[in-house]
Amino acid sequence: MKKEIELYEVVYLINPSFTQQEVEDKVNYYQDFLTSKGSQVMIQNRGKRSLSYPIKGFQTANYIQMFYLGNGELVNIFNKEVKRDTSILRTLTTKLEDTAVAIP
Repeated sequence: MKKEIELYEVVYLINPSFTQQEVEDKVNYYQDFLTSKGSQVMIQNRGKRSLSYPIKGFQTANYIQMFYLGNGELVNIFNKEVKRDTSILRTLTTKLEDTAVAIP
């Protein structure tokens, strides 16, 4: 039986009061979380940016963009983990179209 994996993008906003080291630790935690589940991950730290509107009282946030391979089950597990984290202000996961890959 073949298992289908797809490419997902997640953007999450980290509390702006975090130091650069704390942001890196948080990014590494989520990268390790996904790779421990068998995913491959690519990360782009977009840095601290102004928000269009305040989120949880903050005017700025650290923007992190991650691409990873997975399926619906992995997305659900990852989203539950992120929602428990109070340092994450907002998150958005998107499935990128036409990227399905069949693996044996």
